[in-house]
Amino acid sequence: MSLGPRRIMLPAIVSAVVVSAVIAAIVVIGPPSVQRQRKMDEVRVQNLTYVGLSVNGYFARHKELPPDLDALAKEPGYHIVRSDPDTGKPYGYQILSPTSYRLCADFAADSAKNSHDSYNAYINVTWAHGQGRQCFDRNTDKIIQ
Repeated sequence: MSLGPRRIMLPAIVSAVVVSAVIAAIVVIGPPSVQRQRKMDEVRVQNLTYVGLSVNGYFARHKELPPDLDALAKEPGYHIVRSDPDTGKPYGYQILSPTSYRLCADFAADSAKNSHDSYNAYINVTWAHGQGRQCFDRNTDKIIQ
């Protein structure tokens, strides 16, 4: 009895299942380039979050906003990232009033398109953004002085 056709069928079936699983994964989570963009946007949000916390800390200590991100970075204990880790373009910082400021960054994708996971649920509430240059106005009025 020849096992020839059976020897060929099993590897073919296994290969088909593996290829199908890879294709399904790419369809569900997106291609690697999209995943990289999503991860870079998450890093940008993390950086802006830390910059905002640092600005608020500076304000609590000095009773004024830092004049720029360079001055903030010179503060003892603050090691902020001042530029995009992917493009090298500086993050935007602008004083709007004695107690409010604006932070800006360039994003690769719209955060609403990534709202299916728990991390992006936080982004959609606090750091919701479209694709391209996006700015977020923040206020220090709620800081206990």
